[in-house]
Amino acid sequence: MRLVVLSLLLSGCFLHAATTPDWQKLDACQLIQNDWNDGDSFHARTADGKEFIFRLYFVDTPETDNRFPARVAEQAQAFGISSEAALALGEKAKKFTASALGSPFSVWTCWQKAPGASQLQRWYAMVETKQGWLDKLLVKNGLARIYGKRITTPSDLDSRQYIEELNRLKPSN
Repeated sequence: MRLVVLSLLLSGCFLHAATTPDWQKLDACQLIQNDWNDGDSFHARTADGKEFIFRLYFVDTPETDNRFPARVAEQAQAFGISSEAALALGEKAKKFTASALGSPFSVWTCWQKAPGASQLQRWYAMVETKQGWLDKLLVKNGLARIYGKRITTPSDLDSRQYIEELNRLKPSN
């Protein structure tokens, strides 16, 4: 029992008895321009001046460069396009995200660590913009696939229900 509690504390995400994560909402966040930002991962500054890297739950946008060719090939296959087209789609997703985060936005996180190539720590998050949830906007515009880390949402939808919502947003081919 102590090991389970310790594991939850170390994960950075404290859970209620019903395993609902404790979300923290960070309002009035601003995008920090950074060469490593892409469609699903970006640097942001909170209203109190702290800087973080956030990675979106539930979605994956294609890479913007070929540093990881196997990953680019896997993403291309998932989108049914060539690796070159996947890189172009990744650039489009990066620009879309930068535009969507061009005005203040809210970050919802429970401080779960996210992987990444950077030496800096990344945190999983859901992002609420003036236009809506960023992950939903990316999926709706064909810029992201439903993929990656899943969690009960800030509105208490379990991941299965939320993925159903995302699937309904996917554009028809």
